[in-house]
Amino acid sequence: MSSSSILAEKTDQAVAELRDAELDGWLTFARETHNLGEPCLPLVLGEGFVWPGMVLLTATGRKIAITETHDADNVRAHGVHEVYPYESSLQSAFHEVLDEVEPKRLGLNYSKANPTADGLSLGLYEQLREYIDASDHRIELVSAAPIVESVRGRKSETETERIQGAVDTAHGILREVQTEWRPEWTEAETAAFVHERVADLGLVTSWDAETCPAVTAGVEGEYGHAKPGDVTIPPGEVMRIDFGVIREEYASDMQRVYYHQPAGETEIPDGLRSDFDDARDAIRAGFDALEPGVQGYEVDAAAREYLTERGWPEYQHGLGHQVGRYVHDGGTYLGPQWDRYGDAPYGEVREGEVYTLELGIQTDYGSISLEEMVQVTADGARFMTEQQTDPWVLDAN
Repeated sequence: MSSSSILAEKTDQAVAELRDAELDGWLTFARETHNLGEPCLPLVLGEGFVWPGMVLLTATGRKIAITETHDADNVRAHGVHEVYPYESSLQSAFHEVLDEVEPKRLGLNYSKANPTADGLSLGLYEQLREYIDASDHRIELVSAAPIVESVRGRKSETETERIQGAVDTAHGILREVQTEWRPEWTEAETAAFVHERVADLGLVTSWDAETCPAVTAGVEGEYGHAKPGDVTIPPGEVMRIDFGVIREEYASDMQRVYYHQPAGETEIPDGLRSDFDDARDAIRAGFDALEPGVQGYEVDAAAREYLTERGWPEYQHGLGHQVGRYVHDGGTYLGPQWDRYGDAPYGEVREGEVYTLELGIQTDYGSISLEEMVQVTADGARFMTEQQTDPWVLDAN
């Protein structure tokens, strides 16, 4: 899972958050994690559990792992936790820890809105209640979602470096498409070229390979995360690719627009340039609104209003999501105040978070859909991608 350096960074970050959250500790309880993944374990343990286990981070700075004896050595190897191994009874080891820590209020991994903060199963929650009821302690149990969102969202220096590596790799592959493309390539053949390059590098795509990359060729291409088909790009139309890779456990996600320039044409048509500029500048409007403390829907509104004021219909999705260990990494969402997004658009943007900024318009040239990756800074944001300023020309002459 996680390297020891990231594990130390993230657990230190969690302890600092706990001190401000009026929680005595953050408890992660999981089991058989190769079957039932717990999204927080890479942040707090760095390993999976075979048998039931717990991680307790406390506001006083303790980092405690309660593991079955066969899991214990892997956890110790990171040099981050106090390890309490057990053989026959997790409950007994847990009671020993409770007697030492004496917590009154613990945060647990459950959330109505954020899947990356909702790893605790109902069965384990009931088991935990039984363990506590059998102890000498009375503990208030609350959602740890605010802690999870901050720790997961605010990227450490090492995490930022890894995401940048994934961004640069994906960007390089998308540039190779421009130089290697052939006019006879279908969407599926374009995707196959991308998959070959990913495999050559020993990497995997950021989401399911059947739709990563998503390729939309020309006016007839199917928009969204559809599987690439047998459509080619007619001269004078555009192709859009949505793609990312996972490198050193961290993801990237970007979209680029290519133009199939007809024979004899030397300039991008004015109509295409105008349409492209509208999409690009709408993303820039969202970028300019992105800073610590704003709510997600405010950033989306800036880009949405820019487009609609120029006569384009509203795009039917949010402007951006967080990226980290997952390509959709939970937390605050840069989206409209629609029921389908729950509370996520009302979250506050934090320094260190990494977001996509993405939107598309359907034009006479095909889908112009752009996506950049940015990181929030102390007073605004910075591009992690090299922002696309013009369509990338596919020259078949």
